[in-house]
Amino acid sequence: MKLKRIIALCFLVVVFVGCKKAAGPGGKNTISGVITFKNGTSGTNDAAPMATVSIAYGTSESTTEFDQTILTDINGNYKIEGLKKGSYFIKAGYTDAHGFNYQHPGGSVVFNNKKKKAELNINLE
Repeated sequence: MKLKRIIALCFLVVVFVGCKKAAGPGGKNTISGVITFKNGTSGTNDAAPMATVSIAYGTSESTTEFDQTILTDINGNYKIEGLKKGSYFIKAGYTDAHGFNYQHPGGSVVFNNKKKKAELNINLE
């Protein structure tokens, strides 16, 4: 009888440890911000409409593999909602009307709690 209890306890430990939620969709956290680019003609930081914003789940380090990509609105705004607790890496890029490409090495956001909002504005050069 004692052996059965030990086996059952071990099974529960494995199940609960193995069920740790990974970063990604399914939570209540939000990352939002504005993507701008340094305009080579005027020298001002202008909104980057239709810029790509890519997010990698489960890392705060630079990466080339992303889990989701969205586009900014006409004012350069983006919002990624419904994220679980964990680490995220965000990278953005933009090509202007003249074909010039603007990039940024990216930034990270870490959520330690549920239902938080983080703002990550990126200026592309």
